[in-house]
Parts: sequence; C-alpha cells; structure tokens
Amino acid sequence: MSLPSTSTIPVLKAGITLTRFESGAASPRFLLALGDSHFLVSAKTRALVLALLSKPLDAAQLEARYEAESGQFLAAEQLLALARQTLPDVLYIDTPLPPRHMPFVVSVTLLPTRLASRVTRWLAWLFTPGLAVALLAVFAALHIAVLPSAMHSAHGAWSAREAVGLVSLFLLSGLVHELGHTAACRYFRCPHGAIGFGLYFIFPAWYADVTKAWQLRPRQRAVVDLGGVYFQSIFLIAIDAWALAIGSAMALKLSWLITFTMLFTLNPVFKFDGYWLLSDLSGLHNLHKQVQSSVSSLVAAAIGRRTAGAPTVRSGILYGYTLLSVGYFAYFALFLGRELRLLPTATLDKIAAGWALLRAVPAGQGWELAVALGAFTGTLLWPAMVILGTVFFLDKLRRSLIGIAAAVRTARALPLAPGSALEKS
Repeated sequence: MSLPSTSTIPVLKAGITLTRFESGAASPRFLLALGDSHFLVSAKTRALVLALLSKPLDAAQLEARYEAESGQFLAAEQLLALARQTLPDVLYIDTPLPPRHMPFVVSVTLLPTRLASRVTRWLAWLFTPGLAVALLAVFAALHIAVLPSAMHSAHGAWSAREAVGLVSLFLLSGLVHELGHTAACRYFRCPHGAIGFGLYFIFPAWYADVTKAWQLRPRQRAVVDLGGVYFQSIFLIAIDAWALAIGSAMALKLSWLITFTMLFTLNPVFKFDGYWLLSDLSGLHNLHKQVQSSVSSLVAAAIGRRTAGAPTVRSGILYGYTLLSVGYFAYFALFLGRELRLLPTATLDKIAAGWALLRAVPAGQGWELAVALGAFTGTLLWPAMVILGTVFFLDKLRRSLIGIAAAVRTARALPLAPGSALEKS
C-alpha cells in the first residue's frame, strides 16, 4: 500500500479552535470554531484536525501526530479518507470563508460588542439564582392577576397616543429580550457579540450574537436560552403593576402583546428559544432531522422493514418531542383559527374607519396626519401579529408534512426484515 505524497496532505486555515462540547452524551464531542462557523465533531475528527494543524511534512508525520492525539494508529490513506468525509470545505486554506448570513432584508448594529458588553456587565447580577426566583414569583403573581383583562383588551380600540406608546414599548421589550440572552452569557463569563435590529420579511426584529454560548455546559446554555424571556418577565412586572395601579388600557394591551411573543418564542416547533432549550437540556441536536429519522424507523418497524428495537432514552425524548410538537400544532391552530375568525368582525371595521380618518386629513396638517397615522398603525399591529403567526405556522406545517412523507418513503424503500410477517407471507 503506497502512502500519499506530501502534496496530498491538506492544509487547514489558521484560527481554528476546538473545545469540548458538554452535552451529556456517552461519546465525547467537540466544538470546532472558525470565524462565525461552528461544527460539532467526534473525538476522532478532533484528533485529525489537531494533527493537520501541526502541518505534518509527510504521511508518516501525519500518522504519528494523529496517533499521539488519539491514542490509536490509522494509516495515512484512512486519515485522508476521514478528512474527505468529515471536514467541511470551509476549513481548508484554499477555500474562502463564506459571508456571514443574516436572515434579514436589512439590519443595523445598534449596540456594538464593546458597548453591549458594558451594558451586560451591569445586568448580569439579575441571574443570581435567589434573586431570579424572587423576581419570577413577583411576575407570576402580578401576571396571573392581569392576564384575563389583558387578553380581553387586545381587541379593544386603540387611540393614536396608545399606538405610538405601544409600538415604542413593544420594540423596547424586544431589546430587553436580547439583553437577557447576552447578560446570561456575561453571568457565565462567556463572551457575546453585538445587538442589532433588522427587518425579517416586513417585520421588525431584534437579534444578538450569542454563538459562543456553545462553549457552556448544557444547563448554562439553557439559562442563556431562557434569558430573553426572563428579562421580558422582569419588564412585565413594571407593565403589570402599571396596569393594576391605574387600569391603563395601554398597559393591558402591551402586557398581552409581550405575553404572546414570549409564548411564541418558547414553542418547541420553530427554531426559537424553546427549540434550543429542549435541544440543550436533552443533549440532542438537529431535532427536526432526528424526529424524521425516528418516524422513518417507527414506520419501517410497523410495515416489517425493520425489527423493532428496545426503547431507549433517546427514542423516548424524540417521541416525546414529536407528541409535544403535535400538541403545539393543535393548540396553535385552534388559537389562530379563533383569532382569524374574529378579524373580520373585530378589526376590519376599525381598519376601514382608521383609513377613512387618515384620508380625511387635510393637506399640510402634519400633526393631525401623524395622529391619524398612529391610530391606523395601532389598529394594524395585532392583526399583523396574527397573520405573521399564521404564515409561520403554515410554512412549518408544510415542512413537517414533507418530512413525514419523506420518512414514509424511506421506510417503504427498505427491504423486508428477516422473519417479518410480510416476508413469511
């Protein structure tokens, strides 16, 4: 067997880092980072990367350095085959780094990394466990008292002053949410990046760079996942107290809007905070793909293409996640159905009245135009959130059905399992 020549040994980019990834899995995994790109790799791939980063001069050096890192010997040809199978192209020196992808039509950084770090330095203490429990208890007591009235007020009429205040405070709650994620990173002494604002399709959205949270332990990552909702809960303490103190209609509407977004971001179906929370606590990643694989295995066993294996913790979590997703789909479908049925009667007349008021403003009346525009914008805010939720729901439902269909096709393509009832027949 001839060994590869020096020219065939790949050269990796400088700046690659490898840290142990804490997930609770039996087999150790490592987080490979290069710029904004992150990959989970096995111990074998980690040893290969470290061997290649040492810049071996020939195949013998590659074999020796891999053996030193892994404790086992592999021939150079096997190592190069492993590199082709497991190493992303972006790691090689002759491959350009991909541009950073942002899911926004347009975005702007409002708090650069340095400024965001200064802010979170003063906020990290809010994650002290005893204080967090106390604040959440206060939030729960106030919110239980306010929520019924807040839900009822969502369909009430909005004045121009309310609309301006609602939009401003609602956007502020988004900033508070992102500060929660970054402050949680700061509490665990994990560096974080900038905070910014962008347009997702036509909808405003905040974002924060917490990619280095992958370096934390699972429970710490879970706190980072929940940090945004936790900070919004603290924000709602003030809003709910305002609503209870003076019965402010604007405070009630704002309380319900923020509650809706908190519940939406905690759902386990979309890749929002709830999805990452479940992933970090369970130690399972790419949950959507793993569920599809599990469904395929389940269907294969049901139709005799595979022998059913003994249940495992992993399969239990995935089947539980599947049931949770189905339950969330059912709940969200009912919720959206109810809200969509109410839109024509509760909202269209208000939109028509607001539009008529807007068109009736005389030319040159800047303040009156601003008031009318504010009232019209306030009327559109809740319907826009309902429609946005419906779009996300239908798109996710479409993707899920495609995944289920693919799982069934994969299962049916398998050969019959030995000894199955269908094979005997």
